Amino acid sequence: MRPAEILVILETEFQSTQSGLHAPVMLWGPPGVGKSQMVAQVAAKHQVTVTDIRLSQMEPSDLRGIPFRIEQRVEWAIPSMLPDSQRHGPAGILFLDEITSAAPTVSAAAYQPILDHRLGDYTVPDHWAIFAQLENLQLSK
Repeated sequence: MRPAEILVILETEFQSTQSGLHAPVMLWGPPGVGKSQMVAQVAAKHQVTVTDIRLSQMEPSDLRGIPFRIEQRVEWAIPSMLPDSQRHGPAGILFLDEITSAAPTVSAAAYQPILDHRLGDYTVPDHWAIFAQLENLQLSK
């Protein structure tokens, strides 16, 4: 696809969050073609926050949170970097970057908000789009 076509898809999916019909978008392509910049462009157009999470630099607990005990059960402290309507605004973009470069346990955790709009007790706020980026994998011959 051409960048202009990708921008139309990103724009359409961002706007669909207003009606609750948003489907997450997975961007796939070689490094340096402007995937991240297109996400930033959509956010700038709508004057919303982009929460950019570089998964290659994460541990599973960075996404899932840190467990803590309350009496006889374990709860999870939700990481402050995950979008919250009160702190980050009523609308925005959760951008999960570098999925293919992340450790398998991190990428597995990242697919939960992509597929289910939630991660444990955390739920991606309404009116927040989810975009993810995968780099082309280089296959050896």
